[in-house]
Amino acid sequence: MTIAHDLAWRDWIEEARRVSVASYCTLRGVKIRPGDAGQPCPGCGGQDRFSVNTRKNVWNCRVSGFSGDAIALAQHIDGLDFVGACEAVTGRPPPGREASETLEERREREAQLARREEERIAEEERRAHERNVFREAERRRAWGFWRRSLPLSHTPVEAYLEKRRICPHPSSRLRFAPEMELWNETKRCIARKGPAMIAAIEGVDGRFTGVHVTWIDLDAPKGKAETVDPETGMMLPAKKVRGSLKGGSIRMVSGGDEPKRWFLGEGIETVLSVYWSLMEAGSPLVNGAEFRTSVDLDNLGGKAKGRVKHPTKTFVDARGRRRAVMARDDTLVAPQDDWRVIYVPPSVEELVLLGDGDSDPFTTRLALLRGAKRFSREYPSLTIKLAMSREGADFNDMRMRAFEGEAA
Repeated sequence: MTIAHDLAWRDWIEEARRVSVASYCTLRGVKIRPGDAGQPCPGCGGQDRFSVNTRKNVWNCRVSGFSGDAIALAQHIDGLDFVGACEAVTGRPPPGREASETLEERREREAQLARREEERIAEEERRAHERNVFREAERRRAWGFWRRSLPLSHTPVEAYLEKRRICPHPSSRLRFAPEMELWNETKRCIARKGPAMIAAIEGVDGRFTGVHVTWIDLDAPKGKAETVDPETGMMLPAKKVRGSLKGGSIRMVSGGDEPKRWFLGEGIETVLSVYWSLMEAGSPLVNGAEFRTSVDLDNLGGKAKGRVKHPTKTFVDARGRRRAVMARDDTLVAPQDDWRVIYVPPSVEELVLLGDGDSDPFTTRLALLRGAKRFSREYPSLTIKLAMSREGADFNDMRMRAFEGEAA
């Protein structure tokens, strides 16, 4: 292979890498839903597993575990190798398999690529401005929800927590909203309006950034509301965040002005279950300890740099092939300004990360390992420990079963 031919290959691959996911989706007739909303995957089907982030120029299939740029999308949809995918996104074969390009044609093609890149940058800047405006407006709306909410005493929230064999701590940032609206994002309508538990999210600077909402139905098995979309038959989430979550946390139990230990878990019920179980056991671990929730695992663990095959889970793709589900591994991406690590006060010496074993212990543990690396990178002096609940149960399940055992 000559140097000129090698350079031509590099240019061709670079051309393929410059093709945006959005433009390739348009080429393939894949409509992009706004706000990273889920939709059927063009590669493996489903209903809401596929999404596109136009700002970051990436797509993701949360079931198969595959994600990436336009080249990776061509590979995912049609099972192409890298060269075939580059040909699909550029619309032309690799160097050596096409007619010679004149200097004028090459200049025109490069000018087209430059115009496309300028348009992409301008679109990113426009979307970034819109996001900032929307984020601040949403934060203000969330503050309105919090300000209008009520104390927990003698409310359905208190009854809900009691049903889960826990109770709020006086320092818990929890309140009650009598008529909270649950918005159906797909249908753009109100799917439910009723009692909800509201928790205040604090950002890395201690500023209010949003609320976490849990809709309540005390007649449901665990007290969480079950709302079904009448058209799709799919269950709508009983929990949602309004405002901004990234880098934020919710205080469940204050550790005072200078806490020495932090317990950080995914859910409100999980963290309160650990606190009350330790208290009832007379554990010294609660002395000077603060208990907080990260709301979700991604906010705790952050993004992964690589992927690993799930040891047990598989799926059948659109072409009938059985594949291993790919899980995000425990390697970290570089720190990102738009996804900061949850702030830990300087007085804290030990951080305990809590992981639930009810959904998928394998991926949960990987997320905790990523989280441990993130916090170690941000706070090198911290001692970090991991605590997983029993497989097949979260910490609240374990607490409720313990109560059932005592009753029996």
